[in-house]
Amino acid sequence: MKISLLFSSILIAGTAFGSSCVSGSLQSYINLGAGGCDLGAISLSQFALAPGQNGATPINSSQVLVIPGGSQFAPTLQFSLSTTATAPNLLESFFRLRASGPMLTGDMLTLNQSSASGDGADTALEYICPGASFGVNSPVGCPGSASLVTFINLSFSQSTDVKTFPATSFFDIFVDLSADGGLTGSANFGSATVQITATPEPASLLLGVTGLALLAVSRCRISKKWKLF
Repeated sequence: MKISLLFSSILIAGTAFGSSCVSGSLQSYINLGAGGCDLGAISLSQFALAPGQNGATPINSSQVLVIPGGSQFAPTLQFSLSTTATAPNLLESFFRLRASGPMLTGDMLTLNQSSASGDGADTALEYICPGASFGVNSPVGCPGSASLVTFINLSFSQSTDVKTFPATSFFDIFVDLSADGGLTGSANFGSATVQITATPEPASLLLGVTGLALLAVSRCRISKKWKLF
């Protein structure tokens, strides 16, 4: 029993650092401030709104639903708009955040359950600055930045984009989600999912292996004890 408790403590110590991310509005994530929350092995913080496109109507951050998910080293955040833009309206949610964790190495952006008609279009964009920072209000000023692009219109669509990076301890991220009704069309934006990939640090792996070894020894001792009776 003591060994099992020790094993559990080791795993918790190797992964838990703060409060866990839970489902809520984008505004609730903004309210977390610099403290942020933990999602798997990654810490997410510094959510903030940014100025969007000229002519776009900002979507109220309280109406954007954020749903955490994924796994320990491939956590996800789903941003659900569930909104429709009719011509000539352009609706947009544009914000930034910081992801920190052990050896961040990749990102995947997916556009979900969205549709468009006429000349309307849905677009989900993600701008990532690995190991450095963008400017104050826009994704510029980072020489090693990368862009992920997903979209859907009547003629073409790209629902997923993936980028990989040399291992780094943090990403500065801008996310731009928009539903554009065009001149005569409409766009129904469902949701977009950001998945960040991290690689376990050697120290975390060592903790896990040590815990498994202690658990194996404990079970072996228990087995031998019962064989004596």
